[in-house]
Amino acid sequence: MSISVAVSGALVSLGIGLATCDATRTPPTQSVTAPFSAITLASGLATPWDLAWGPDSMIWVSERGGTISRIDPKTGNRSVAGKIRVRESGESGLMGIAFDPDFAHSPFVYAMHSYDVNGPVGNELVRMRWDGRALGEPSVLLDGIVGGGIHNGSRIAVGPDKLLYISTGDAGRSEHAQNRESLNGKILRLTLDGHAAPGNPFGDRIWSYGHRNPQGLVFHPATGVLYETEHGPSDNDEINVITRGANYGWPDVHGKCDEDSERAFCASHAVVEALWTWTPTIAPTGADFYMSDRVPGWKGSLLFTALSGALYRATLSGDGKSVTAVEKTLSGEYGRLRDVLVGPNGEIYIATSNRDGRGSPRGDDDRILKLTPK
Repeated sequence: MSISVAVSGALVSLGIGLATCDATRTPPTQSVTAPFSAITLASGLATPWDLAWGPDSMIWVSERGGTISRIDPKTGNRSVAGKIRVRESGESGLMGIAFDPDFAHSPFVYAMHSYDVNGPVGNELVRMRWDGRALGEPSVLLDGIVGGGIHNGSRIAVGPDKLLYISTGDAGRSEHAQNRESLNGKILRLTLDGHAAPGNPFGDRIWSYGHRNPQGLVFHPATGVLYETEHGPSDNDEINVITRGANYGWPDVHGKCDEDSERAFCASHAVVEALWTWTPTIAPTGADFYMSDRVPGWKGSLLFTALSGALYRATLSGDGKSVTAVEKTLSGEYGRLRDVLVGPNGEIYIATSNRDGRGSPRGDDDRILKLTPK
C-alpha cells in the first residue's frame, strides 16, 4: 500500500509499506568520533526543552519552568523574551515552541505547556505576539489535552503546508493512544488558530495515532516528509515516518510487527511499522535535519538527541523510506540531551537536560552546546 501526502501543493507518494511482520532485527548503532569541536555557548539554564532558530537569527529556547529565552549564536548572550505560567511537575512544564510561518506579518510564537486542571495536569497550545522586545500575554488556542508527570510529547513543527503539527503523549495512560476520541498519543494537524486543519483524515484534529511519547518531530527540508522519534517502554524506541491517518500501534505494538502477539493486531489495524528501533532503549528526544556540506557524508542525515546522553545520526535511503544506518557520538560526555538544532551555517546546537530531576547536573548545567565542524 502507498500513502500520499500533500507537500507545498504537490502530491508526494511515500510508498510506505504497512506492517510486513518482518522479524528482521535492527542492526546495532555504531559509535564514531565527533567530527566537530564543542563549546558551551550558554549555561545556567533551568531545564531547556526546545531549541528553535528564530526569524531574528537568534536561538530561542523554552525552559521547562516557563521562560522563553533568546541566545545570540555568536556570543552566547542571553535575554528573556517572555514567561508563561506553567505547571512544572515530573516531565510537565513549558515544552515545544514554534514560529508563525509568516512571522514578518504575523509575529506569533506558539508554545505547548502544562497547566493545572483543578489538581490534575493538562496541556494546552498557546500563541503570543512578539513586539520586537517581548512576548505578549498567551492566548489559548487548544486546551484540555490530558497531561501528567510523564509522556507529554508536545513538540511543535510547522509543515510545508503552513499548518501546525503537534505531538502529544499518552500521559502515562496507554489506552489513550488507540482511542480516537482522545487527543493524546497522537500527532495533531491544526490551523494557525488551533482548529482542525482541512483534509485531516477523521474530520477532527488528529493526523496520526497509536503513539506513546513522541518527542522529536521534523519535516525533511527538501521532500516535506515528516519524521518522528518516539520513546518506547523498556523496549523499542522508534524512528517513524508520519503519514495521514496512520496507526503506529501503541500500546498493542512495540516497534515492528515482529512478535506473534502483535501480528494479528498489525494486520487488522493496518499498523505502520517503525523505520528503526532500539532495545535496550535510549530515550530519543528532539530531532533536526543536517543539510549542510560542512561535515562530509552528513548532508541529508536525520540528527536527534537522547536522554541516554548521545547525539545520533540516521542515514536515510535515497527515497527516504528507510533508515540504512545509525551512528552516535558525544556518548556520555554532557549528560542527558533534550534537543538538537542545526543552524544555517552547519553548526549544531544541543540542549542538555541534567536539571530535569533525573540527571546529575554539573555546576554550569543546564547548557546550550555549540558544535562547529572541524
